Amino acid sequence: MVGRVCPSAPVARSNGPTARWGQTRPTHRRPVKLSPSLASVGSLFRSCLLALYLFALTLSAQERQGAFIAELTDDDGDQVILMETDWISMRLMPGIGATVINFTFRPTQNDIVDLTQPKNLIGGGGMLQDNVWEQDWRFQELRGKWYDYRITRRGPDEVQVVFETKLDGWIGQKDSGIISKLLQDLKIRRTVTLRQGTPHFLFDVEFLNDTPFAKLPLYWMHNCDRIDATAPDHVFRPSATGINHLPGKGEEFVYNFNHGWSARVSPTRREGVVYLMDYDYVSFLYNNQPNSPYTDEWVYDNFLILNNQPRKTRIHVIPVMGLERVDHATEYFIAQVQPTRQDGRLRIAYKLTSSYEKVRKITLIPTLVHNLLGTPERRDVLAAIEVPSLGIEPHLSEVEFPGDAADPVIVRTKAFIELPDGSQIEREFEHFHTGDYSLGGNILKDLKTPVKLLARTPQNPLIPTPTAAHNVNRTNFNVFGLFGSTSRVLKLEDSFRTIPNLKLDAGYHPGVVVDRNGLTDFPYDYDRLFNYRAIVLNNSVFEVARHIGMSILINYLDRGGGLFYGGGPNTFTGTPGTHPIYSYLPIASAPIDKATLRLNSPLKDHPIFQGINLSDLPYTYYYHAAKFRDQLPSAPKVLLKAGDHPFLVEYSPRPGQRVMILLGLAFGDPADNPGKPPFYDWPEWQKLVANILRYSARDL
Repeated sequence: MVGRVCPSAPVARSNGPTARWGQTRPTHRRPVKLSPSLASVGSLFRSCLLALYLFALTLSAQERQGAFIAELTDDDGDQVILMETDWISMRLMPGIGATVINFTFRPTQNDIVDLTQPKNLIGGGGMLQDNVWEQDWRFQELRGKWYDYRITRRGPDEVQVVFETKLDGWIGQKDSGIISKLLQDLKIRRTVTLRQGTPHFLFDVEFLNDTPFAKLPLYWMHNCDRIDATAPDHVFRPSATGINHLPGKGEEFVYNFNHGWSARVSPTRREGVVYLMDYDYVSFLYNNQPNSPYTDEWVYDNFLILNNQPRKTRIHVIPVMGLERVDHATEYFIAQVQPTRQDGRLRIAYKLTSSYEKVRKITLIPTLVHNLLGTPERRDVLAAIEVPSLGIEPHLSEVEFPGDAADPVIVRTKAFIELPDGSQIEREFEHFHTGDYSLGGNILKDLKTPVKLLARTPQNPLIPTPTAAHNVNRTNFNVFGLFGSTSRVLKLEDSFRTIPNLKLDAGYHPGVVVDRNGLTDFPYDYDRLFNYRAIVLNNSVFEVARHIGMSILINYLDRGGGLFYGGGPNTFTGTPGTHPIYSYLPIASAPIDKATLRLNSPLKDHPIFQGINLSDLPYTYYYHAAKFRDQLPSAPKVLLKAGDHPFLVEYSPRPGQRVMILLGLAFGDPADNPGKPPFYDWPEWQKLVANILRYSARDL
């Protein structure tokens, strides 16, 4: 992903199958010729051209007969789907993942995709490219893949095409040899809809799962487009510290986003495109190449797809004209906010243009928040601004603050939106204005603390809840283990399999959230989860299961499910997690230190030591210097020590709950410690590990 510049290179074409759901004879049609590019005209001339264009559309409406769709063979011999309305013309290619290979906003006649050479698969050009974050972008299984399709609506009011494919589920890259059950056989259905008379289009992505257990893809939407061929485009992403802007002082990855949109604009052409997506499921926003950003990307998270319960997300793609930047985007309007100082007075200019929902009127009430570097913070409500019904041409308005307000300031705007049916809704957004502030951004002199964070609404993904009938199955000995690195050295799976009648399901992962490494399996659906007597996580943070996995797992633990949690370099060594599931771990921190220590002080009467010969205890060469959290609901029990440090801990946050924590570290060389064998080579080790699992699962 990093470093892609949509270069010129030999074209790599897909020769996928020709079978598709619904086939019609390819129809060739000459596109309507429109006005020349609006690249460098003034605002008045732009308005005149737009008016002439709309007049031309009226004259040609009868000839065009509304929205149009056709299956064509292009000059390269490739199958393409042409979709056109009075506002938009685009082509999609089923043979390369149903990617948009041409996109023209007809008032400007500027194809913002062709320059990126979408058929050059290694270049990354094209809009609406499916990817999954679990796979390296360069070697995605969906790149260059044929998508079956069927045309479902043929105009005149609306045209629509539906594409579909199925994931093999590779981890890392196509044909890597590792399959994730969380991706395998997941269907992706893409629906592209163009409506006559609307200067935007809809892109729906639906995930379908007809396998027995849940899927959780980190779905990755990738767009590569270019508004201006002669100068870098600018990208704008919302964040809790203000607009993250490239080129400029922004960053490629935006993790502290606070709204669900991303925009690309050419300031010189005053032309761009805005993507609106589902905020509740976004993991991060991304644009590559900070000096000349070529892509608009984002990754979804917590998008759980249960058996026969399809999930859909919608992306609105909205071309814009007349804006130099984008500071906020909603379903009702796109806004540019530009504070300036003239004659010692602060003036705030708003440019608003239409989004995908129609409005009758918008009333803006700005509040200037200032004295941000002093005490107390001050707030002044400014004069209201009324904006009539919006169109593609921006509406310009301005308000002035008569007092003194040193930079930086925040412009907090309430928007009262009157809909066509007379109802009213309210939206609020904030703009951080750096102005003449010496540090040039939302940062204090320590260069790490923000001046003031903007509002960031908590994300609210759909999290299923268990029914009253979901109870832990203690009739069968079923266990799920999520094994991070070092698990094999500790012989955990071999130890567990010594338990008679054990059925062990396993997921594998490096154990910490890292780039592109996907989880191979996890029981995200309650029917499966409650069928396990205990869950094992070794050297793996809970975050590996994502927010939704932690939220599901805590419901299982609250109902008495067992937890066997193994330490390691990924656990307890950093900042504790903030999710409520961490209340099940009593350890505040446990940094790793080096020392050859003998295991000692076993609580011999505890059930886990049944049948264990404790006469000759082994050693560890590294240890966790564990410290327990304060004000715990119950006291942890240290069942075994390494030197003076906890090695094996039992914890019961509430009566009836069992959490076993093993702080074993598989580091160090036995050759450097003659006569002091490591604990994982101790003859009693596998029996002890099996007993720990049995106890957490209430079999002891």
